[in-house]
Amino acid sequence: MEQAEGAATARRAELQLLQQLEKEESKGKRKRGRVELRRIEDRTSRQVRFSKRRSGLFKKAYELSVLCDAQVALIVFSPAGRLYEFASSGSR
Repeated sequence: MEQAEGAATARRAELQLLQQLEKEESKGKRKRGRVELRRIEDRTSRQVRFSKRRSGLFKKAYELSVLCDAQVALIVFSPAGRLYEFASSGSR
């Protein structure tokens, strides 16, 4: 009987240790979350974000045109007024 109690206690301690290790591992990992939608005040950060988002948007437009054989057109104006455009070409 004492051996069973000792084994159960050891198992509980092992489970607690594993849970603690999992918590510590998850603290170091960065998870993606939703971006708060508000204007970015820092001009440089805003420009970098615009550039990255623009390239991602153009990539998605291209993928949509290729995967779905869709005709896609995209027009984007930067805050400075510069024009960026994408138009899929006919695949036939």
